[in-house]
Amino acid sequence: MRSIAIFCAGLAAVLASSSAAFAANTSVGGNVSRGESDSMSYSVNIAQKYDPLLSNSVIELSPVAEIGGHAWVPKHDTPTVWGGFLAPGVRLTLNTDSFIRPYVEGTVGGEVNSKDKLDDRDLGSNVLFRTRGAVGVSFGDDFRHRVQGEYVNHSTWGVTRHNDGNSTYGVSYGYSF
Repeated sequence: MRSIAIFCAGLAAVLASSSAAFAANTSVGGNVSRGESDSMSYSVNIAQKYDPLLSNSVIELSPVAEIGGHAWVPKHDTPTVWGGFLAPGVRLTLNTDSFIRPYVEGTVGGEVNSKDKLDDRDLGSNVLFRTRGAVGVSFGDDFRHRVQGEYVNHSTWGVTRHNDGNSTYGVSYGYSF
């Protein structure tokens, strides 16, 4: 219960400090991934791209933050693991004159899950680190649509004695406002 309170406090801090940020680029998205232990992962998120740290005619480097929820559905007859996450990161976009803009993105944050086991995997804790890397393209009017391939690792980073963790890889779609 304490970990859920910490997660909610982090969410409140991000939302309270982002009044100027919402003038930038807010998006909603969904992901479908395949995970270890023959599980499927489904997630939804709200992502925020902030004003660029660096921007020129070739590249744009922008801080990002994401908050969302996921469900890991095991292949076997074991319960689904539900969770929520919050992660800051960075996106490097290649500014092109075409209708698509490729980018790479990475985030590192935390998550809270309903269980500390997924099938036969001992996750080590209900509270995990969440490390995500993505490669994608933005396209459409004002580059509002995003499609990306991503890899996400969920782990205790060795903080706990058991640390099987869980990794997923999949595809996601996002739409910016």
